[in-house]
Amino acid sequence: MAVSSLDSGTVKDEEDQQQTEAAFQRGAGVLNCSIQHAGHNLRSVRVSGLYTNSLVKSPSAMRLFIFLLILFSGHVGTAQNRVTISLSNPNQIKVEAELSTPSRSWSFRNAYAGVLGVAERIEEVRVADADVKKAAVGEYRSERESNRISYTVKLPKPTLADVSHVTWVAEDRGVLMLADLLPLEVHSLSATFVLPEGWTVESSSPRGANGRYDVAEPEKAVFCIGKALRKSSTTVQGMPLDIVFSGNWPFKERDALDRATKVMERYLALTGFRLRDKSVIVIAPLPITEPISDPKTSWKAETRGSTVVLLINADAGFKFWKSQLTVIFTHEVLHLWVPNSLKLEGDYDWFFEGFTLYTALRTALDLGVIDFKEYLATLGRVYDQYRAHPDTLSLIEESERRWASSGSLVYLKGMLVAFLYDLMIRKESGGRRTLADSYRDLFSGRLTDGADGNEAIISVLGSTPVSRSFIKTYVENSTEVDLNKVLPAYGMSVLFTGKGSQLRVEGDLNQDLKQLLRSLGYQD
Repeated sequence: MAVSSLDSGTVKDEEDQQQTEAAFQRGAGVLNCSIQHAGHNLRSVRVSGLYTNSLVKSPSAMRLFIFLLILFSGHVGTAQNRVTISLSNPNQIKVEAELSTPSRSWSFRNAYAGVLGVAERIEEVRVADADVKKAAVGEYRSERESNRISYTVKLPKPTLADVSHVTWVAEDRGVLMLADLLPLEVHSLSATFVLPEGWTVESSSPRGANGRYDVAEPEKAVFCIGKALRKSSTTVQGMPLDIVFSGNWPFKERDALDRATKVMERYLALTGFRLRDKSVIVIAPLPITEPISDPKTSWKAETRGSTVVLLINADAGFKFWKSQLTVIFTHEVLHLWVPNSLKLEGDYDWFFEGFTLYTALRTALDLGVIDFKEYLATLGRVYDQYRAHPDTLSLIEESERRWASSGSLVYLKGMLVAFLYDLMIRKESGGRRTLADSYRDLFSGRLTDGADGNEAIISVLGSTPVSRSFIKTYVENSTEVDLNKVLPAYGMSVLFTGKGSQLRVEGDLNQDLKQLLRSLGYQD
């Protein structure tokens, strides 16, 4: 989404989507079937009573019997899907899967983050010992069950619309996203990659001694592949971090690692929550061959699971690379916490995108990457973009239809509402609380896993009568944001000029308003 470019000073829409889904568990079902099967075998020999009675009389035999049952059940319960992903040319991937549970139907994701027709790339589907038919796009059926399936995935040239959301391979590098490569029925797996000579793999998924990667949640798994991949690693207060580089860059790799480290430290302090898995940031050239008409399209990014994929236009011509990377990190790295570490359900994009944008802006200010003047200027530019869009729905409704429309208001209005909420909570609490405190509340353990995201977030943000009324007005209802009317109560106003809206601090401030604005970074 929109993060202010330090070169142009503009806020641009960046398509990033964190669409996480709960993984389904089949282990219990497999184990139950195994136990029933074992019981059937015992009964079929018609000596089960005599046999078990003798076991009761023999402690050593009973121990052996229990050991064998545990061994058998454990073996079945830990059966795993095994997948081999092969790349022979940049236009096609071959997938071979050995499934722990036989099936007669397989479904592939057909849409992701506004990218449609993803399953149309699946071709040449075959299953062992059975004929398979295509029932619909991404839907395959066979008359007999099978636990072996193979198919190819054709890879068209990546475009600006899809490059940050789906699997792509271009020249000597690529990004593989298992969410669009594997059937939805595959919920955990071990993966092997067969790649061209000289290519390597980097991922946040752990790699075993046998060279296979263990993947607990395929829909969140991302693998960077390519030639001459380079990696810088560190530990940020107990949280492992890798940055994987592909291509040549005008900045020092240790500088990128240092900036990412500072941002992660900030967000650990913000949330009080230490990320459990290793985080990976991939920095690679934007693999677009088509002409880029919009000069503001300098990068694309997505944070999925524990991986941030940052694709930068090699011709962007950034003047201040370290600052630009920091600004990008302030937004994308926060997604490792929100929503990716929150186990909430539903469409609450207004918070994990809009509020994330504002929190990223505050973080850039706190880190000294921007000053208070640029902080207000960025909000002014966002306000201009917001006013250019009709605002007829609530933020919750906008979140539900984000990928069916431009989705801009989720970001723009969400960011402005976060700004006003921050002002409101600072004033109401006499400076004792800010929006930042709500993030620590989110990770305090009070939220139930699987809870409705909107209800959970609103319960945290609307903890007082004043804040509850605010959230009802600007999040649950379709109230327009009018900064010209609201800001005077906080010692600010909007000046409308030919160059756009300018947020400014009023000259005559009482002591309370001065204290409020100073807490934001204002220096009088």
